[in-house]
Amino acid sequence: MRPGPARGTSIADTFVVTSEMSARIDGREIHPVYGTGALVADIERLGRRLLEPHLEPGEEAVGAQLEILHRAPVPVGETVTLTATVASVGPTSLVCEVLARHGGTIVARGAFEQRLVHLDRFRQEVERRREAPTP
Repeated sequence: MRPGPARGTSIADTFVVTSEMSARIDGREIHPVYGTGALVADIERLGRRLLEPHLEPGEEAVGAQLEILHRAPVPVGETVTLTATVASVGPTSLVCEVLARHGGTIVARGAFEQRLVHLDRFRQEVERRREAPTP
């Protein structure tokens, strides 16, 4: 990895919660609020945006650990701001702390760790697992 983003580097995204982001199970809406599944996807997206400019050719990153405390609902149609801040950078990892805010209130917080992998070795591992017998 090229020198990673400095500790404290932040990236933010503000958006309106849509019905596609609502709490869903098997395609049906459970609650018309910002769902935890959508929150996870948004956290991964922001973390990736912080890391991607620092990847070297042949390197890739995978999610290694995610911790989330989803504390309050945000209704569909309301605005959310997610901020990811670099908490630590290692030779093979990047950890971001993430806050989600709605109306000045922190509605979710968490941490997301990404680990570097060599793309060729990762692809080989994927193929080995594709060929693994199923129980």
